[in-house]
Formats: sequence, C-alpha cells, structure tokens
Amino acid sequence: MKIRTRIFAVIGVVILAAFLQALVVLKVEDRRAAAAYALDQAIWRLEAQADLVRIIIDLDASARGGPAAGQPGAAAAGPLAATAEAARLWELYQRGAARLPDTLDTDGSKRQFAAIDALMREWRAAVPGPARSALMARARGEFDRFEARERARLRDERIRLSSQSLQSMLLTLGIPAAAIIMLLGLVAFVARILLDPLKAISSSARRISEGTFDVSLPPESGDEIGDLSRAFREMIAAVQRRQEEVTEARVRTEREHRRLQATIETVPVALIIVDADTGRIALRNRTAASLIGHEPEGDEARAAYWAAFGVTTREGAPVDVRVWGAGRVLQGQTIVGEELVIRHPDGREVPILVSAAPLREDDGRISGAVVAFQDITSLYEVDRLKSEFVSIVSHELRTPLTSIKGALQLLIQEGAAADPDQALLLNVALSNTERLVRIINDILDISKIEAGKLELNVRPHAVAEVVKLSLQNVESIAHGAQVALRADIEAGAPPVGVDLDRAIQVLVNLLSNALKVAPPRTEVSLSVRRAHDGFVALSVTDRGKGIPPDKIGLLFQKFQQLDGANTRRARGTGLGLAIVKALVEMQGGTVSVTSDVGHGSTFTVTVPAAEQ
Repeated sequence: MKIRTRIFAVIGVVILAAFLQALVVLKVEDRRAAAAYALDQAIWRLEAQADLVRIIIDLDASARGGPAAGQPGAAAAGPLAATAEAARLWELYQRGAARLPDTLDTDGSKRQFAAIDALMREWRAAVPGPARSALMARARGEFDRFEARERARLRDERIRLSSQSLQSMLLTLGIPAAAIIMLLGLVAFVARILLDPLKAISSSARRISEGTFDVSLPPESGDEIGDLSRAFREMIAAVQRRQEEVTEARVRTEREHRRLQATIETVPVALIIVDADTGRIALRNRTAASLIGHEPEGDEARAAYWAAFGVTTREGAPVDVRVWGAGRVLQGQTIVGEELVIRHPDGREVPILVSAAPLREDDGRISGAVVAFQDITSLYEVDRLKSEFVSIVSHELRTPLTSIKGALQLLIQEGAAADPDQALLLNVALSNTERLVRIINDILDISKIEAGKLELNVRPHAVAEVVKLSLQNVESIAHGAQVALRADIEAGAPPVGVDLDRAIQVLVNLLSNALKVAPPRTEVSLSVRRAHDGFVALSVTDRGKGIPPDKIGLLFQKFQQLDGANTRRARGTGLGLAIVKALVEMQGGTVSVTSDVGHGSTFTVTVPAAEQ
C-alpha cells in the first residue's frame, strides 16, 4: 500500500473517531438536558404541592375556627355553608388541584393525587364534626406520603443530573485528550512509515558523502519509500562504478602527467605556459628556467625584472619587451619561428627562435599561452662559420672568374670562334660566368652586411634619377621577357637620402624579380609617392600569380625561394630579398609586401627623404 493511501486511511479513521465522539457528546448533553428538565419539573411539582399543603392547612384551620386560620371564628351553618375565607381558600385549592396533575409524569402519582383530591372533595361536602376531621387527617396523611415520594423522586433526579453533568464534564475533558492521543498516534504512524526511513536515507547519504558505501537502508517495500530505497541502492552502485572509473582515470592521468613532465623537463627547448588572467608564468621547464630565470613575486618586482631584459631582432632592431612572446599571443596572434636576441641583465646575449600559440577554452576565450624558446647560439655559430667559409671561397673564386670573364669577352670581340657553334658556346660560357659573378657578389654583400663591414655613402639624390638608372639596368631583361616598364613619380616628390649604388641595387633586385614572374605582354610599374612624415615610398608592382599569405613571412629569409627546384621558372640564389631588406634597413627605411593571389604583388620600399 502506498504511503499516501496509508496516511489518508489514518486521517479518515481519526475523522470518524472525532465524529463518533461528537455524537457521544451530543447524546450525553441531551441526556443531561433531559435530567435538568426533569429536575426542574420535580421542583415545580414540589412547589405546587407545598402550595396545596398550605391551602389545605388553612382550610383545616378555617374549618376548625381556630387561630391557625388567622381569621375570627364563625359558626357553621351547614355542610355547604362556609365563610368567605373558606370559600376563597377552596377556590385556590381547586385551581391548584386542577394544575398539579399536568405536572405529574407517572400514572401512579396521578392516581394517588386523584385519591387525595377525592378525599378533599369528600371533606368539603361533609358536615363539620369528627368525621370531617378524620377525612382531613386522612387527606393530609396521604398528601404527606405523596409529598415524601415526590421528594424522593426529586433527590433521584438531582443524583441523575449530577451523574449526567459529571459524564458531560468528563467527556469535555476527555475528548481533547483523546484528540491529542490520536494526533500523537498519527505523528507516530507518519514517523514510522515516512520520517524514520527518510532519516535512515539521509544518514546513509552523509556517510556516502564521506566515502563510506557500506550503509543501512530501509527494507524494500511497495510504497514510495521502497522506490526511494531501490533508487538509492542503484545510485550507490552507480557512484561506486563512477568512483572506480575516476580512480582509474586519475591514475592514468597522473601516469601520463609524469611522463609528459619528464618529457618537458628533458627537451632542449624552453617551454613556458602563461596565465591570461594574471599574466604570470604558470609552468616552466628546466631549460626555460636556465634561459630566462625565475620571475619574482609582486607586480612591481616582476615588471622591473622583465624590464631589465633587452630584446632585439637579429638585425639589431629593438623589440618592446611587453609584446614579444606571450604578450602578443595573449592578444590572439600566433608566432612561428621568429628569431630574436635576448640581452640578459648580466650582459649575456642569447639568440632564440620563438614559437607561440594561444590556449583557448571551448567558448573561444583565451585562457593562456604556450611559448617555446630555442637557444640557437650554436646555429648562429654554424651560420657564422658558413658565412666565413662562403666569403673566403667567394673571394678566392672572384679573381679567376673575373679573368675568365675578360678572356671570354676578348675572344668574342676578336671573333676567335671558327664557326657559329663555337660562338654560341662562348656566349653561353660568358653568360654563366656573369651569373657566377653575380652570385658571388650577392654572397659577399650579405657577408659584409652580417659582419657589419658594409659601408654606405648616403647623400641626397633626386628620386627621378634613382628611378631612371634603375629602369635602365633592367631594360634588356624586360625586352627579353616581353614585359613593359612604367614609371609613375608623384609631382613634388622630395629627394631621398640614400646610397645611390645601393638604392639602385635594391630597386634593380625588386624589378628583376617582378620581371621574372610577370606574364608576357603585361607591365611592371615603379611608382613613387610621399609616405608619412619625412619618408618617400617606392613601389614595384607586377601582374604575376601573387604570393600566398602563409609564404610572405619567408620572403626575406636567406636562401628562400617559394617555387620548388623542379618547377622554378627563374633562377637565383635566394639572397636577393634578404639583401634588399638589409640594405633598406641600414639606410633607415623599411620593406613591405602586399599580394593578391592570381593578380600580382607589390613590394614597397620606404626610405627617408633628404633634408632640405
């Protein structure tokens, strides 16, 4: 049986008991009211009987003519003669005798009073004398017995009324007591079927929260508590299984964490994780600690610690310490293979290769950044040794190549070739020799730039002169490629402060590259515009296939060529744009590139305007 049904059944029994108690109370009250009414009737009868007794006594006294009547005596004139007083008394008796039978509630009382009334009437009709006196005596005796019996009945009625009043009082006190007892019984019943099981389940829940699954639950039954107990047992089993799974997962996670931690600690790359909310380093490996140390506690101390570091590019351009590494990544940027040089507060300079990426939550919010620093000092040393070797070899090759070039030119000018085939071979040899010379010159230039030995002669030059000389140097290339050259110089463009030869070298390099990628019967333009305050922008634009966005960052690195060796259309060393960037930055300018894949590219060189 369901708990709801049980509770409703108990409440119904309580309501029925209360209804029965109310009926009992009404019955007892009705009986008490009847007893009270009977008592009132008995008292009224006794009062009426007492009045008749006094009237009878007065009649007897009046008949005797004695002082009891309270009136002067008078002689009787006969059986029907009487004084006025006797007549008045008899009239009162008759009225009382007529009313008294209506108050009598038993036939015996009525017969007894009727006999008394007959004696009194016989007395009234009798002649005064002993016989009449005897009749009065008999009537008074009968009346005394009648009154004694009525007084006994009055006593019984009083006793009955007291008993009924006592019963009513006891019920008045007993019904609330019974109601309280029934209420306590209802509470005990509800506690037994509902509260006690819930208390056991609550205690079991607390023990489970403490990690103890050996709990005592109420026995299973067909009511709601039984359903709750079954569900609780199923929950305990599910929690135990889940705890076992969590324990196994935690063990696996801790094992994998130890492996990952060991791996991170042993890799030769410095790894750090930065928290986005605090900006502090949340995790670092041993290599990172040896490379950048440990940041102190406190915001001011930490800011002073990082401010003591100096950061520059490989070419020596300063980098704001607030935006290098994690500072940029926390803004959503991704860094891949960026070369920087860190200058420690103790004077050490460490070249590093930086890669970094933001850590994002499921909702896309950046919660941190992971940064990898690789000390590339050894790579710098290898690069230096390579540059020295290339420079030495280039110097050693330059002299014999110059001699070979001169000899080939002399043979061609003198017409030493015996037939056209020999003349073709001589021209091919001269072309390849000139190409070798250009390569060697590029290698020597980049070596001088990296060694800081390249000297510049910066002077004011008209921008039109720079453009004219640059275009003249590539006219033959443009003619062979069937590409038109166009110059577009803004009116009023100021002179530029540059090394003329190196400026021409920069523009020739950019123009040569543009002519290599421009389709036939298109044009390559060289435009000049005023840039921001004190600078002039020179832009070379082609109509080639363009440069993919992910390749633009590789353009200005040494020995980088975007097309593969097997598909390369234009031959080169991959040093041209690296030399362009270095020469422009040495003269206080910048190089930038914009490209639209399928429509061409624009390389822009911004150089300082000459002081007027």
